[in-house]
Amino acid sequence: MVRQPSRSEWSHIQALFVELIDLDPTAQEHRLAAEDDFIGGQLRALLAASRNSGILDGAAPSSFETAPCRAYSSLSEGAVIGGFTIDRLIGRGGMGEVYAAHRSDRMFDQQVAIKLLRPESVAHSELFDRERRLLAGLEHPGIARLIDGGVAPDGRPYMAMEYVTGEPIDAWCRTHDADLATRLRLFCDVCEAVAYAHGHLIVHRDLKPSNILVDGDGRVRLLDFGIARFVEIEGEGEAQTTVALMTPDYAAPEQLGNAAPTVATDVYALGVLLFELLTGRSPWREPGSALPSVIRRILNEDPPLPSALVPPGYPFGRREVAGDLDAIVLKSMRRAPQDRYRGVGDLVDDVRSHIALRPVAARSGSAGYTIGRYLRRHRVATAAAAAALLAIVAGGGAAAWQARQTAIERDVALAEARRSESINRMLTVMFRDTASSAVGEEATVKQMLDQTAAQLVASVDRSAKSATLITTLADLYVNLEDAAGADALLSQALARGIGAGDPVATAEIKLRLASTAAAMGRTDDMAPLLDSADAVFAADPARFRKERLESMSGRAQLARRKGDYDTAIRLLQSSLPDADRVYAEDHRELLTRYNNLLVYMVEANRLDAMPAVFAAADAALARTGQQGSAQGLAIEQLKGVRLMKLDRLAEAERLFRSVADRRCAVFGKSAALAVDLLQLGRAELALGKFAAARDVLGEARPMAIDNLGPDAVPTLVITLGLAEALAEAGDTGRAEALLAEAAPRIASMGPVGLPQGIAARTRAIIRLKQGRMAEARREADASEQIFRTLGAPGESYLKSFATLRRRLST
Repeated sequence: MVRQPSRSEWSHIQALFVELIDLDPTAQEHRLAAEDDFIGGQLRALLAASRNSGILDGAAPSSFETAPCRAYSSLSEGAVIGGFTIDRLIGRGGMGEVYAAHRSDRMFDQQVAIKLLRPESVAHSELFDRERRLLAGLEHPGIARLIDGGVAPDGRPYMAMEYVTGEPIDAWCRTHDADLATRLRLFCDVCEAVAYAHGHLIVHRDLKPSNILVDGDGRVRLLDFGIARFVEIEGEGEAQTTVALMTPDYAAPEQLGNAAPTVATDVYALGVLLFELLTGRSPWREPGSALPSVIRRILNEDPPLPSALVPPGYPFGRREVAGDLDAIVLKSMRRAPQDRYRGVGDLVDDVRSHIALRPVAARSGSAGYTIGRYLRRHRVATAAAAAALLAIVAGGGAAAWQARQTAIERDVALAEARRSESINRMLTVMFRDTASSAVGEEATVKQMLDQTAAQLVASVDRSAKSATLITTLADLYVNLEDAAGADALLSQALARGIGAGDPVATAEIKLRLASTAAAMGRTDDMAPLLDSADAVFAADPARFRKERLESMSGRAQLARRKGDYDTAIRLLQSSLPDADRVYAEDHRELLTRYNNLLVYMVEANRLDAMPAVFAAADAALARTGQQGSAQGLAIEQLKGVRLMKLDRLAEAERLFRSVADRRCAVFGKSAALAVDLLQLGRAELALGKFAAARDVLGEARPMAIDNLGPDAVPTLVITLGLAEALAEAGDTGRAEALLAEAAPRIASMGPVGLPQGIAARTRAIIRLKQGRMAEARREADASEQIFRTLGAPGESYLKSFATLRRRLST
């Protein structure tokens, strides 16, 4: 049996491939001399393929060559083979030629496809025979059948297969303008055929649209098992492989490393096929892409979200793809075979669950995979740091004015390199400690983070490196929308003096802590933290452009907290041009600024000014392909908030539900999902759907407590909304209990604010439902007065008082 790389060897091979791919052949060989023969042989095969000098020459090969191959036909029209008369050459590829033919005996009409070994391939006839034996065992309506076989007069083996008239599945979907339901039905049919082959211990290994035809009746037919392979059983190894050809665009990463194919290899190809059916394009190949860049992307990148690439004018929209289908494709295409679906049956079950509106398994990824993706995202930052350091060395003779910019780039590069080092150290601690603890392998990401944070805060020194470790971990908390976890970590680090020896490191901690303080409702803490950080960043504005933008966002947030919306909106609007430049490659931060500006405009009731900002944000989303990201969904949610303020409640409800479903499918439970559900619950309360609002807000509350904490404003508003829904549904006892639980926290915020106004309104509704009308009127008066005092943020709440007053007057 041919030896295959172990997981650790394959990781080493991948890393070396990335290191060597851009070197000249001499430098590559010099580096490879340090590796053992096995590793060196694997890398030489990959590098040969990347130079277009092996089986992957040039563009991706199709199943058969087209018209030019007619000049090389070895059979003429009218030739007879085994009772079949040759009509014409269909194609030529791999080791064989394929001819259209018909039976010669006239007993009945039958069109067939004759596959015949090419003369120059006779030495490999045993491989051709294996394919024929393999097909003889497959009887499935989705697989082209083997009809006959034998030896041609010139001694070459042939096989007669069912002749399928049809179009490749992708072309058929284009010409028939197939809707999403049709494409998913066809995909499920393909999966059934592949699963049948797997059940007979056969891996196809070359699944692609040109090998999957849709016939005139709309049925899929799987063709070309020419490179298929028996699954290894009872010691049967690579000796049963036919021929190691593949189409790179659909090849799984392990195929590019010549690892043994498994059912996971076909699962990956099916994921690529589904991606193309959903988007009309390849996940890897851009127009004009060279083969080495395609291979490099397959080996080192994650595929984009399909929903972000659904083109305008398609038979279905991005919203229909976002969520379940994004998750299904990404799970199918994970680089490590063990991270994909266990088999094609699991894949097709998930697609059918999506069609039936049931939960899909792809939504629940392992904590290790989530952390792994986070680390891989920072690979770009690490590469950027290395590039910047190289530029510094190369630019030593630049003019004096360039030296200043170079120094800034050096500092940024070193900061990124230090950050990358911190990520590696942090993840090492995380996996080591959770693996040895009671949390075990089933630990959630939050459990792993919490344990790691406690370990690091207690053990690291006060150096700048330790501060970077803390801010890196805090950023991971924020990426997972756990503001409470980030806030606790940063507060503990600052109290311990971590980073105290470096003013910049301390300023970075304080800047992040100001942001989490805002999320946790500690407005009074923000100004001192921002003032202290700004004093450091102001000393070198050119170097700290990004930090100054983040501080300006903090200032805008502080102004908003104080009710000064003019200042908050002005700060964000004035900084957008600079943000577009500074965050050109940081989509998350750029979109967060658009989101914050829209939030402030909503709260200030600047509804007429919002469409222009939405248009700019949508353009940024389209440019970056981030429509399905957390920030893209947040901006979509704000469109619903605007609709609700305009009393277009039914439209708002539909939009909130769509956003919540998509976010839940891709990101799972989070603070942002809790806020989505809060908005959905508010719309349902306004529409009088009290039971639905109760269920939605009941789902949101524990999510908000876990991710934001019990004292955060969104958590309190969700609690009050749930109390209102319970009261309206007749459960005033539980409503009273929730209100009593929230009351001390709300009282600590002062006499006037949204939570205070909502709390008084909730008390009015509880008293109304209890029949205590005089008390209900007093609470309603108090609530209305608070909302009037708040000005613009309270206006939308005042709209509901006309209906409430009518109910109180009866």
